[in-house]
Amino acid sequence: MKLVSGDMVWTNLSNIPIKYNYLDKNIECDVLIIGAGVTGAIASYYLTKENINTVMVDKNIVGYGSTRASTSILQYEIDTDLVGLKGLIGEKKAVRGFKLCEKAVYDIKNIVNDLDDDCDFTLKECFYYTKNSSEVDLLKKEYQLRKKHGFDVEFLGKEKSKKYFSFPIEGGIYSNKGAAQINPYKFTHALINKARKKSLRVYENTRIDKYFIENDHVVLKTNNDFLIKAKKVIIATGYEGKDFIKKDIVNLTRTFTIVTKPVKKFLGWFNTSIIRDNEDSYTYLRTTKDNRIIIGGEDIKIGNENSKISNLTNDDLIAKKKYDILSNKLKGYFPGINDIEIEYRFSGVFGVTKDGLPYIGEYDKCPNFYFCLGYGSNGIIYSVLGGQINRDIILNKDNPDKELFKFNR
Repeated sequence: MKLVSGDMVWTNLSNIPIKYNYLDKNIECDVLIIGAGVTGAIASYYLTKENINTVMVDKNIVGYGSTRASTSILQYEIDTDLVGLKGLIGEKKAVRGFKLCEKAVYDIKNIVNDLDDDCDFTLKECFYYTKNSSEVDLLKKEYQLRKKHGFDVEFLGKEKSKKYFSFPIEGGIYSNKGAAQINPYKFTHALINKARKKSLRVYENTRIDKYFIENDHVVLKTNNDFLIKAKKVIIATGYEGKDFIKKDIVNLTRTFTIVTKPVKKFLGWFNTSIIRDNEDSYTYLRTTKDNRIIIGGEDIKIGNENSKISNLTNDDLIAKKKYDILSNKLKGYFPGINDIEIEYRFSGVFGVTKDGLPYIGEYDKCPNFYFCLGYGSNGIIYSVLGGQINRDIILNKDNPDKELFKFNR
């Protein structure tokens, strides 16, 4: 599949800070991380803080996979509402899932404070709304359940919403805490730079072609016929990681994103909060540190890996239509912002699980492998949870939260 396509904002705004060599010898390590995007970078941060001998490889260059197409919205909310998740896994587990995501937002804040770059991290408020009057009662139930469990939320009805936003709203949940935004490319490199100071070894342009298990370790062969002997392997390859799993765990789509040039004022946008509607597929909006607007959505199901949508280019008529739809939506949201000019257009593979939760930890058909498959809109949040859980498993520490995200749940 073509995981990303188009003109990505993050890698256009930042030069490659450091280039890494490809692997040119046989090596050994305690843990090998496959994937040098934001998920692998977070894993490397947690592992090296424990002084675990860690190596990271990527078939591409650092941060040039799905990471550079991430909108990097960090929220306690997940793709499945709390009410819906309660129906799937029970109230206690559902609330725990939301609470873990909320905690992860502030874990990221603490991680950024430990880095040499602020990664454009900003705590935000967020707004989840409907434009359909028939769905207001459902959102009110969602609000009541969140309020019951201590989330800092308020309900905005149709009239009150007009004071804050310039687009039609029938009702919505405004969350005062539990959200943030970040530059994922800067974050990835800053994490890896920190981990390298603790002895992380990084190899770009190093593809793993084969592996086999020998007793208590794994031997992996690269595209250049060099061997890596590792006690444990972490799979942090995003949507490509599903290929290890012998069952259907994710529904894949292609999602589309446009980014504006910096605007002067955010008229009709209260506190530049993160915005998401409840449509299927939903539209989401955020801002950037330099006052750009990011809007995304308009998902299309991928079908098989050889389909046109799986390998869609930015020049395709379908992509152009999607970008036009998003541009028109954006101007409809904020008619008071009169200097909207689109600068970047890109698409990427996106997927969700049946319950909206990631798959983290051990998979019984791959001994000595540990997975962090953070599918869904909360990919970076899930990567933090995965980094913590996989670290604890490797250190033989108890982490009861791994049960929420196991494969056979």
